[in-house]
Amino acid sequence: MKQIFFCALFLLSSSILHAQVGIGTTTPKAFFNVADGKDVLFGQDVSGAGKKLIWYADKAAFRAGYVNGTQWNIAQVGPYSFAAGYNATASGNGGIAMGSGTSASGLSSTALGINVSTNNRYGSFIIGDLNSEIYSNTNDNQMMMRFSNGYKFFTNLGSQTYATGLEVLPGGNAWQTTSDSTRKENFRPANGADFLKKIANMRLGSWNYKGQDAKTYRHYGPMAQDFFAAFGHDELGTIGEDKSINQADFDGVNLIAIQALIRKIEKLEAENGSLREETASLRSDIEIIKRHLANDSKLTFKP
Repeated sequence: MKQIFFCALFLLSSSILHAQVGIGTTTPKAFFNVADGKDVLFGQDVSGAGKKLIWYADKAAFRAGYVNGTQWNIAQVGPYSFAAGYNATASGNGGIAMGSGTSASGLSSTALGINVSTNNRYGSFIIGDLNSEIYSNTNDNQMMMRFSNGYKFFTNLGSQTYATGLEVLPGGNAWQTTSDSTRKENFRPANGADFLKKIANMRLGSWNYKGQDAKTYRHYGPMAQDFFAAFGHDELGTIGEDKSINQADFDGVNLIAIQALIRKIEKLEAENGSLREETASLRSDIEIIKRHLANDSKLTFKP
């Protein structure tokens, strides 16, 4: 009898564990199914402060975390938006806010991290580090990031120890490329004089990209095809490609050319110094001859 009881209890438990629960529907399609158009709340109230998880069905919007006020009241929730964390708000349509004190107020905008706001700018994206100061987007369709200890981008497949890429150091205002000598190999010297000849034959001038206002967006510089044809190969392999110019390679070519010019100038200065000495010697000889001629009364010159 006990065996029959435990068997029945096991079957009942299995049935319950595998049952689907429906809210607002008698035909649930998943383990937990809330009918379309029904809000879902885990917490004390959809309004006001507190820890909560909310699904606003009519707005297809989701909230999870904690707010200290009315940030997640339905009037401040953007349609198709998502917010999670501590006082993260997404009032813009399709907005995403995650972190602490983040605000995605612009249409289709995203705010991640701490104390950042999209500032009602549509299509904008902002990320912030742990900082008490509030940063905000200043234009539509703008990406802004604040990381007080800099940025690092790696482009290699290997370990971080031998990583290559670029970075902005803390307080920096320009990208720096990996140039550590301990990460380099296969060194080859360059023919600076040859570089100067190639630069002399390049098309250089001003231009603008197609589709941009020629009065506003002008640039100086070479064509990538010319640069690649001139400097795209050394004795071991390929350097760059023919549609863009790597700034580090561009700087390298310039430094090699500058070094060649320095050597050329030094050679010319040495030659010029020798010529000056020779000229001074000739002038001295001429002065001696003049004095001898002036003192020799027997010398006469026929017309």
